[in-house]
Amino acid sequence: QDEQLVGIPVILLTAKGLTNDRIAGYNAGADAYLPKPFDPEELLIIVDNAIKRHETLNGNNVKVEDLKNDLDEIKYLLLQKGGAGVGNGWVKATNVFLTPDERSVLEFLCKGLINREIAEATNYSVRRVEQHLTSMYRKTGVSNRTELVRWAVSTGNVEI
Repeated sequence: QDEQLVGIPVILLTAKGLTNDRIAGYNAGADAYLPKPFDPEELLIIVDNAIKRHETLNGNNVKVEDLKNDLDEIKYLLLQKGGAGVGNGWVKATNVFLTPDERSVLEFLCKGLINREIAEATNYSVRRVEQHLTSMYRKTGVSNRTELVRWAVSTGNVEI
């Protein structure tokens, strides 16, 4: 509603990745919606595109140089400093051993599937999927799905 804020691109970075959450975000005015965990390169591309779109829509009246300088700093922090503090870098060493079944469940979890969908994809029962998740929580020292996905990405156990 604020006239000064109308032209500012909005990128939502959130742990909520369900379709109805994304739709609510877009209805609220978001230009992009990126559920966590996300690949820093994907965020950079979204920011680049938002700046280009903003520049195109507003012509030469915009000080894009400041935005480009900020973007360069963000790129440096994400790419050189290890990205958003996850795992204190791209990949951290770990001595956690996951069984092949746990790895399979973890890969589907990182794709955003719910337990029922993971069970269908792996031909396990929903209860077996829950048992694998509980085992991985214990092994990795995390307490929920989001933390397990963050652990998996930061340790290089999965690529998103």
